[in-house]
Amino acid sequence: MFLTIIAGDYALIFKGDRMKSDTKKYYKIPQKMLEIFLARGYQELRVEDQSLFDPYYDSMNDHWSANTSFLNLIGWRDSYPTYFKIAEGLLINITYLNTEGYPVAVPFVGNYTEEKIKKVMQILKEDFAGFDAQLIIMDVVPWMLPYYEASGIQFEIEDNRDYMDYTFTPEQFLAGMDMQDDRYRYNYFKRRFAYETEEITPFHREEIREFMEREWCGEKTCEECHCGCLLRVIDNLVPVFDKIRINGILVRVEGKMAGLCIVSCRNGLGVYQYKNAVNRIKGINEYLLRESFERYLQSADTINYTEDMGVENLRYYKEHMAPAHTLLSKLTLTERG
Repeated sequence: MFLTIIAGDYALIFKGDRMKSDTKKYYKIPQKMLEIFLARGYQELRVEDQSLFDPYYDSMNDHWSANTSFLNLIGWRDSYPTYFKIAEGLLINITYLNTEGYPVAVPFVGNYTEEKIKKVMQILKEDFAGFDAQLIIMDVVPWMLPYYEASGIQFEIEDNRDYMDYTFTPEQFLAGMDMQDDRYRYNYFKRRFAYETEEITPFHREEIREFMEREWCGEKTCEECHCGCLLRVIDNLVPVFDKIRINGILVRVEGKMAGLCIVSCRNGLGVYQYKNAVNRIKGINEYLLRESFERYLQSADTINYTEDMGVENLRYYKEHMAPAHTLLSKLTLTERG
């Protein structure tokens, strides 16, 4: 068996029935595949499963990618519904990419040993063979690679720079926010604008949704949101702010919502999960970053600013916050017969 590791470049592997939504076209998970998921012991991920997942995240050998986090799996579950089961002391998570039309696995969650990974890799290979789909594992970070190497399966690596997590020490992150231009814009915002900051609660859902429809959807077509609908992410996350381990702030300028930032922090990994703002308001992005850090992420030993999705200006900004070697690769493992 030959295993390939690729980052970001996806080939269409399994097509289901095409369906339409109110935002863009999706592939509906085939009923036959769903039945196989359930027959093989998988169950659909729910918000209530966080207490089950927490001990497995707590026992991880090192930090994981942002997209492997429970919060991310819940937020994007409309575009990428996730199914999981427990085997050999690890959580196996499989996500069906509605935007692409095929299933992928997320890195195993739990304490890694060579023996465990070898066994669950065999289980995963058998499951994907049962799905009649190629085996793909997304978002594998560097420390995990030796365990996959020890599984006895050959693989190769291909990076795609558009899909990488940017990670920093807190010192690097603070130094990046303290660069002269960033400090100027941050101070300009605080001096120039009449603003107020609130912690996000479930009661803010409609206000945030209206803001997103105006500032995000008003600037883009649904087809440009190739990862799925951000309005659905808001609908999935904001109503459960009091149920899952998530924090965030929204900022109003002159009484009108102008930006928000959603973060998480677990086992020393602080993640900027989502941020959006009225960019014409100078300094608001710098304010959102710094204020979220000071409120929620000071206990973190690693800051994950997530990928740049190929946006040139965002990439330039993140690369200048820390040396390139701090990047985490977003990888895909693809099995070939």
